[in-house]
Amino acid sequence: MLVLVTLLKWGLPALVLVAPIAASAWFPPARRVLMFAVPVPMFAIAAAGTWLWLNQESAILKAVDERVTEMVAGAEIAALEAKLEAEQQIAAARAAAALEANRRLMAEVSARVNLAARLAAIQTENEILNDDLADLLSRPVSGDCTVDHELFIRLRGR
Repeated sequence: MLVLVTLLKWGLPALVLVAPIAASAWFPPARRVLMFAVPVPMFAIAAAGTWLWLNQESAILKAVDERVTEMVAGAEIAALEAKLEAEQQIAAARAAAALEANRRLMAEVSARVNLAARLAAIQTENEILNDDLADLLSRPVSGDCTVDHELFIRLRGR
């Protein structure tokens, strides 16, 4: 298990260190060749691999890991704050657009109400004028084209 963990964690250097141990364990006749090629005793290689594997818990590695964690967390916090600020700006822009749309809608409603009131007043005035015109047309004009007294008083009042 130690061989596999060391190999997975340290890669090629671990392969170079562990290869003699594994080869001598699986092929006992190769022990003479390996001991000739690597004059370091196998227990020293195993001790060095074990020390490297156990050294993961050192204070320096812990401090580095903590600092990396702090830096990553700080970057994530900064990114989230920037995202929150952008979302707040978008929300403020949407609120301003909604207020402007509401103001325009109220102005349009007010204009339509005023227009309807003016239209009603104009229609009432039009009816009055049509009645006056009908009244004028119902009276015949005198033969000498003079204005009668009643029409003269009405025209004078205007």
